[in-house]
Amino acid sequence: MANYVPSASREVDMSGYYAMPGLIDAHIHLAGGRGCGLWGDTEILCEPKEVRAMRSVYEAQKMLKHGFTTLRDISWNGLYLKRIFHDKVMPGPKVIACGPGLARSGGHCDSPQLPLEFVKKNHFWAILSDGREECIKNVRRVLREGADQIKFWATGGNWGTDRITDTHYSQEEMNAICEEAHRIAGTMVCAHCETEETIRMALKAGVDTIEHGEELNEKLAEEMSQKGVILVPTLYLLANWYDFVKTPGSDAPKLIRPDAFLYREADTLLTDQEKSRYHKQVIDSFHLALKKGVKIALGSDTVYEPACEYGEQSMQELKELIKQGMSIDQAIKSATEIAAQACGMAHRVGTIEPGKAADLLLFKENPVENIKMLTDKDNIEYVIVDGKLAVEHGKLAW
Repeated sequence: MANYVPSASREVDMSGYYAMPGLIDAHIHLAGGRGCGLWGDTEILCEPKEVRAMRSVYEAQKMLKHGFTTLRDISWNGLYLKRIFHDKVMPGPKVIACGPGLARSGGHCDSPQLPLEFVKKNHFWAILSDGREECIKNVRRVLREGADQIKFWATGGNWGTDRITDTHYSQEEMNAICEEAHRIAGTMVCAHCETEETIRMALKAGVDTIEHGEELNEKLAEEMSQKGVILVPTLYLLANWYDFVKTPGSDAPKLIRPDAFLYREADTLLTDQEKSRYHKQVIDSFHLALKKGVKIALGSDTVYEPACEYGEQSMQELKELIKQGMSIDQAIKSATEIAAQACGMAHRVGTIEPGKAADLLLFKENPVENIKMLTDKDNIEYVIVDGKLAVEHGKLAW
């Protein structure tokens, strides 16, 4: 009986292979949308939710083929993807679901080119929340659906009537979000913060991770390091932002449905100097976090295809971390051990050790010695999730 092998199983000789923990993307949106980012959210919001939900299965499985066995998702879909993958009825990564993030009306992730009630009913990764009481109510609503974490947008993001320099929630609202989330033991809070002011406010409120955070100063970086607050810099996206995103008013096409806009900023174009200054700020902030010992987790902020390719953008993030100063070892730790902490899953994933889930990648060559082995999915021989072979030579194994 000691050598009994169930009839449904098979043996795979993996002697001579290099094993490492499955990769983790700590900031992704399995929204199921399709668009190039030129038309705001119009293309995505006007599609049926059912279509988006079915596409999100493909997105998650594509991430799995790239070696990502755990994803922290901000969308409605993640709440339900985690259920079907956990049931083991189809191969898929572990989905740490934030559900939709909390956003203020008229702020980032509102979509002012469409009617307000339509947006409230159909938005794919945001739930509009205004004032302390509504923030508390919507934290509870998302937790009711099984959210593992809570996300909120503390700043804008250069959409119709918001800017990354705007502060979108008061200290009272941020405090309420964090207090209500933390009332449920183990629930973490992540905050989209793109200014020095909102990073300071979010840290005061008690957030667990800062997303983007490209206006760090020494004091804030030291505070994050001391408190163990994790930075998810989405570095590749931000460092190359103006190469990816069409600048409004110059090369972006006219929207199908006219967007809300601010007349005081109409026809105002960013200069090359302003773009260069933003790029430098992003890189300098990352270098400061690295220098001060802030925990840094890999997160790609992949939103929808073809604007961002699932898996490919995550690999670009890994390369960017190395390009901007991390060693290969540090970058891999960022994509495994630290990202597991950002997901609140360090007790289950992120390292290979007794008692943890057998989420593994296997290579014929050592990825620590040759990072190209890791950043090209064709070099990943096997992806194993919970001890079960999930991907074999780039194809789903079951």
